[in-house]
Amino acid sequence: MSLTVLSTDQVPARESKPYWGELVSRAFGKLHSDTYGDDAFRGRITHTTLGEVQLGRLQASRHRVVRTAASRGPSDPGHLKLVVQRVGRSLFEQDGRRAWLRPGDWSLYDTTQSYVVTSPDNVDIHVLMLPRAAVLKGRSDLAGLMVRRLRGASGLGRVACDTIGRSFEAALAGAPQDADAGARIAELVHLALVEQAGMRVEPARRSVLRSRIKLLIEERLTDADLDVESIAVALGCSVRSVHNAFELENCSVRQYIWERRLAAVRGELERGAAGCPSITETAFAWGFTSAAHFSRAFRSFYGVSAREWRAGLRPDSGRGA
Repeated sequence: MSLTVLSTDQVPARESKPYWGELVSRAFGKLHSDTYGDDAFRGRITHTTLGEVQLGRLQASRHRVVRTAASRGPSDPGHLKLVVQRVGRSLFEQDGRRAWLRPGDWSLYDTTQSYVVTSPDNVDIHVLMLPRAAVLKGRSDLAGLMVRRLRGASGLGRVACDTIGRSFEAALAGAPQDADAGARIAELVHLALVEQAGMRVEPARRSVLRSRIKLLIEERLTDADLDVESIAVALGCSVRSVHNAFELENCSVRQYIWERRLAAVRGELERGAAGCPSITETAFAWGFTSAAHFSRAFRSFYGVSAREWRAGLRPDSGRGA
C-alpha cells in the first residue's frame, strides 16, 4: 500500500497558489481552486488506496474549490465523495443544498455534479472516494442524505469516522492493511446512512446491528479488552441486544472474536518470513492474552498446532475462516 504526499512546501511561497490548484486537480479530479488572494497559502494532501476506496487527508489554509459538471475527471464515474471535518469549518454546496460542517461532522456529495466547497478557516479534512453502489445499494432514501450535515459523535457515524481516522493513521505508520479494509469502510458508511435515515426497513434492524458488531470487531480485533460489554458501549445498545443479534450465527459473540483473531494469526503465519515475530508474539499482537489458551484454541479450530500450520502441515479437513 503506497502513500502519496502532495505539498506546497515543495515550491517557493510565491508559487504556492497556482501549484495548489495543480495538486487539488491531481488528487481529486478537474477542479478550480482559489485561495482568497492569500500570499502565505500552504496546503498538503496525503492519500492512499484501500481496494476501491481512495482515502486521503487535506490540510490547508483557507481556500475554495469549484467543480463544474462539464469538467469530468478520471475519478468521477461510479463514486461518491465523503468528507470528515477534523479542524475548521467548510461549506458544501450542490444542487441547491448547503451544509456547514464543523469538527466532528461528515457529509457526502456527488462527484458527477457541480459543487462548491468553501473553507474560510485553516482546515484539516479526511476525504474519501467511495464506490456509489457499495454506499447507497440502490436505496433512494439514502441518496436523499447527500450534502447534509451528519454527526460523527455518536452511533454508527462515530464508528465510521473513527474507522476512517484509524485507517489513515495506520497508513501513515506504514502498517499493512488487509484487502477488505476499504470494503469495510464503505459498508460502515452505508450502515451509518441507514441509521441516519431511521432504519425504515424494520425487519432488517437485527441484521444491521449484527453487521455493525462484526465491523466493530474487525476494527478492534487487536484490543485485548474487546468484549460484549465494550461492544455494547461503543454501539450505544444493550448487552442483551448484542447477544440477540448473534442468535442466528453458529457461535457466540465471544467465540466469533476468538475465531477472527485465530484467522488473523493464521494469516500472519502463512505470510511469515525470516525475522518475523514469534508465534506467541503474533498471538498477543492480535488480542490473545494467554499463550496456553491460544495454543489450545488454534489446535481445536484448525486441527493442528500453530507451529505445524506455519511449517505447512495443514490437514485437508481443517476449518477455514
